[in-house]
Amino acid sequence: MSDISISFPPWMVAWFLLGEATPLITLALAGLLVAFLLNRRSSRTGLLRWLKLSLAVAGGAWLAGISFWVAGLVDQIRTDIYQAQHHYRLEKATNVAGLEIPTASMISVDEEGRLYEIETAEGTVVAIDGASWRGEIRLILPSQRKPSDRGTLKHATLAADAIIQGIPCRAGSLVEFSESGGDLLSCILAQPTDVAAQIPDANGGTITQRIACASEREIRFRILGDQLLERCALAATVTIGSISCGGGEEIVFDGAGLGACTLASPQRIGPFELASATPVGFVSGHLDRFAIPPNSVPVTVSNLALPPGSDIHLCDRSWQIDWAIVPPGSYVVVLGIKLTGRLNFDCGKFEYGSLYEDSVVGGQRMARGACFSHEDLYPQSVR
Repeated sequence: MSDISISFPPWMVAWFLLGEATPLITLALAGLLVAFLLNRRSSRTGLLRWLKLSLAVAGGAWLAGISFWVAGLVDQIRTDIYQAQHHYRLEKATNVAGLEIPTASMISVDEEGRLYEIETAEGTVVAIDGASWRGEIRLILPSQRKPSDRGTLKHATLAADAIIQGIPCRAGSLVEFSESGGDLLSCILAQPTDVAAQIPDANGGTITQRIACASEREIRFRILGDQLLERCALAATVTIGSISCGGGEEIVFDGAGLGACTLASPQRIGPFELASATPVGFVSGHLDRFAIPPNSVPVTVSNLALPPGSDIHLCDRSWQIDWAIVPPGSYVVVLGIKLTGRLNFDCGKFEYGSLYEDSVVGGQRMARGACFSHEDLYPQSVR
């Protein structure tokens, strides 16, 4: 649930309501005016006084309501004028901010007339930073650029294969750049490529290791002074520290080294014997999560034999379960009860999960899929 809310002052709410009620106010005002004209020669001064007062009130309300719509119309006209001045289609090829932009392209400029977006017409391209681009092209504003920046783009789609800052990127892929510095953040690789990744060494420092990334898959970088690999699909098996990561699968690096990969072979990590093809995740070098492959054998965590297909998340720097997801059709036995789906633990101590089948719990029958907790079995216990 969002905590964002918008509050309007009471006068604005009243103005809006009067605007919405303008048609009804108009009818009431017309009726009062007709009544006044028909009775203006009447000797009933009380009625005339009441009609005049009502006309004054209704007229004031009508003027307020009409002013709401007039203000909206004026705002729309201003918006249309702004759009016409800052977002428009070129009638002929034009040089804008040093870029040759083809005919029928849409361009957008800011209040100071500085170009920040181009949308090329079908079949046309724009040459920027040594490559050809098409479709929606977003630029870094000149006010945010520095002479040392590597490029001027925020994101765009390549019209042809190109080497972007040393990385071969595939045509037709969206290429993203950092807003500060214009460094390449992501693209689809056009060919297998070796890139630098930063990993911890045995002495508590870091070393740079070259990683072979596969073609036709996304590569993503993080910029920490140097351009370092954040994620890609491995072109071949690679060993990071003591972890052998399988080729063809995604590898992820975070600021502390290896963040995630899929094991290339059976390996022991901590107390767990994990099978080949097990996806694993790490936080600050410690095993944080893993998923048991469907064709593997059960893995025991917190004294529970978790079946193949289970997704396990561990407590911080602990070998105990934080939570796990048991796949449909499988179950684990907790406190003598079969459970499936998401199971929550307090670092190995069971909290709650979903019943695998109809069960009798604490003398009470509970339906399959019902939430079962420790208190259901021991309602008088103190946890």
